Amino acid sequence: MEGKQDTESEHGANHWPTIESSMYYLDQVPLYNIEKPYSMRYLPEEDIPQSNYVKVKRPISARSMREPGAGPFRIEECGFQMIDIHSHLTYDEFWDNERVQSVYIPEVKKALKLELGAKYVHVLDYAVRKRHESFPVSTGKEYQYDQPTALAHIDFTAKEGERIIRVLFGDRAEEVLKGRWQAVNVWKPIKGPLDDWPLGLCDARSVDFANDTIPGDIVFDDFVTENLQIFPSPNFQWYYVPDQSTWEALMFKSADSDETAVPGCPHSGFYNPHAREGNLRES
Repeated sequence: MEGKQDTESEHGANHWPTIESSMYYLDQVPLYNIEKPYSMRYLPEEDIPQSNYVKVKRPISARSMREPGAGPFRIEECGFQMIDIHSHLTYDEFWDNERVQSVYIPEVKKALKLELGAKYVHVLDYAVRKRHESFPVSTGKEYQYDQPTALAHIDFTAKEGERIIRVLFGDRAEEVLKGRWQAVNVWKPIKGPLDDWPLGLCDARSVDFANDTIPGDIVFDDFVTENLQIFPSPNFQWYYVPDQSTWEALMFKSADSDETAVPGCPHSGFYNPHAREGNLRES
């Protein structure tokens, strides 16, 4: 960041205590007083817009989670924390779906049970991302791999979490819903140290969920899921992990059945002007 000195991290690499960058949000326009935000993940046959998102770009100051005094970061307090997952998978094996299913997913489940004290963990889905050198400028063609997300959001609403549990557990759903459940994301680099398009995490304590968020629909050709879109606020406190290693996993919350708990953690990838050239994000 201009005007600030870089510091030496505990990993022995230079990193910036704060990155001055930008974040895309949903703009707080009158449209959403009468129309629910939506985005279709396919081209509709009808003559209707594929999305009604009105996005707005705002500056952010993303603070390093490694800075003295920045933490501690606990998922029950700020909505996110860092955990270690030393996977047995090699780099090449992360592109092998069978190896991910048989090795990495059990590793994630074990780590979540240990950190959260969970009795049961079900991994709903996963994505492997590899940034194209042109991103975020579109090439006009479909990317070979999923790209970083560049719009602040929370993956699920509590209502959507309940729906997913009913689908997953069928006749046992009511029993499961009587206890506490959480929707949790786990994110880590495949290749490190990562500084290109890092994941930004917003401290949930800086979010007014009643006014800063709004439910939105993500529409696929055979189902719909509901997430939370984020309106911009000058109160948001953003964090990131500089030079993130492959075993450093970020665990953050997307929904919680406990209405007194942190409801979720706004998150998104963001541009790092100090990233090493050619070190494209793979996560």
